Amino acid sequence: MAYRVYIKNDYKPEVVWVKPGSRRRRIGFRTMLISCLLLSALTGFVLFEHKEPEHNDPQTDIAHYTITVTPDLPEETAPQEQPASGFMEDITEAAPDWMDIRINRGDTMAQIFDHHGLSARDLHDVVNSHKLAEALKHLRPGQVISLQTDGGELRALKFDLDLTQTLLVRKQGGAFTSEIITAELETRVKQAQGVINDSLYLAGQDAGLSDRLLMQLIGIYGWDIDYRLDIRKGDSFRVIYEEIFKNREKVAEGNVLAAEFNNRGRVIRSVRFARANGQADYFADDGASMRKAFSRNPLDFSRISSHFNLRRKHPVLNRIRAHKGVDYAAATGTPIKATGDGKVQFIGNKGGYGKTIIVKHGEKYTTLYAHMSRFKKGLKRGQPVEQGQIIGYVGKTGLATGPHLHYEFRMDGLHRNPVTVPLPQADSISAAEADDFRIHSSYLFALLDTSDAALLAQYDSKNTL
Repeated sequence: MAYRVYIKNDYKPEVVWVKPGSRRRRIGFRTMLISCLLLSALTGFVLFEHKEPEHNDPQTDIAHYTITVTPDLPEETAPQEQPASGFMEDITEAAPDWMDIRINRGDTMAQIFDHHGLSARDLHDVVNSHKLAEALKHLRPGQVISLQTDGGELRALKFDLDLTQTLLVRKQGGAFTSEIITAELETRVKQAQGVINDSLYLAGQDAGLSDRLLMQLIGIYGWDIDYRLDIRKGDSFRVIYEEIFKNREKVAEGNVLAAEFNNRGRVIRSVRFARANGQADYFADDGASMRKAFSRNPLDFSRISSHFNLRRKHPVLNRIRAHKGVDYAAATGTPIKATGDGKVQFIGNKGGYGKTIIVKHGEKYTTLYAHMSRFKKGLKRGQPVEQGQIIGYVGKTGLATGPHLHYEFRMDGLHRNPVTVPLPQADSISAAEADDFRIHSSYLFALLDTSDAALLAQYDSKNTL
């Protein structure tokens, strides 16, 4: 007679017994152990055979144990010849002291405690055990909470507040006490390089750059390179960047420290440098800021569907009407970013423009963003915005045939072509910082030119943060 037990590596061990010719029936973990003992006492032999899970999803992995009950065993298959400790070792792995629970969208601590049979009183005591424990009220998808329970009672809880701080709550003497455990982070420097054959995004992936690092690279050169028009096959890039490790395990990526972009034979180098006021930014090798007062692109990864043209025929009105801006085709809901620091001068519906925001940048410049589907929640007239800040989302309100952003750039009240207008420069390296910048940038550019892992390992990037 054969039985099969499936132990699911989930929040709690889950056991299913399968008898030949019958349907699966779920039983409790303790019930399974007691049943095994009874079978062993009645038949004299219970054989446990372990099989590894067939896939690697930690939420659905299943360990298989085949239990064979044999009342009359031949002499050569006596029970004592079977390993005695294998099953108990596997049981320990399936039910560790700490249960790691990954947060999904909509999960709350109340739901987690209820799912594991833990009391609401314990939850109240845990959340109020430390002022930082209030972070448990605002869980985000992807976070992990670790629980330690005993007989349906909570003994301890661990929760990472950030990369360096972990909240540890323990029950001692009938009450919960909390402490913050601080971990040391290690920063390592790596190099990547790539050649563009199909797209910058695919080249970045092939070079091993994450989406976050690739967006940093795009942001650094976003003022000098129009990624929709300027990129050509054969363009290349090189990057020096940081990786953050905690307990010898990679937990995050840091900043791009230095980069080089070869666009149509034009080589542009940049380096990250912390100024005297503590603010870090990117500068060219001559000390000029890579950041302009305005960026050219209010959207990431879109295409120009209609250029600046004073003699264009309007697609809706079907007559000649000057197109005093640039249209960027993008899906409804795509985030729109302010192209420069300023204040919201207008927000609301504006005739054929539909939902529109106008941002005033000092006394000389204004930018207009039209046909939005909605505005960023909480944004109001007179409110300051920063370059790169999301102010709304792409739509097709007003006189629009499809979802896109209509973007205008005005200087002294006159419309200018956003793609070609010369952009004002941000502050460059000051004379007082010139020597420090020269030493710092020379060293990083030298690292950019080498592939020697030993030299990269010697660099202490913490001084550049």
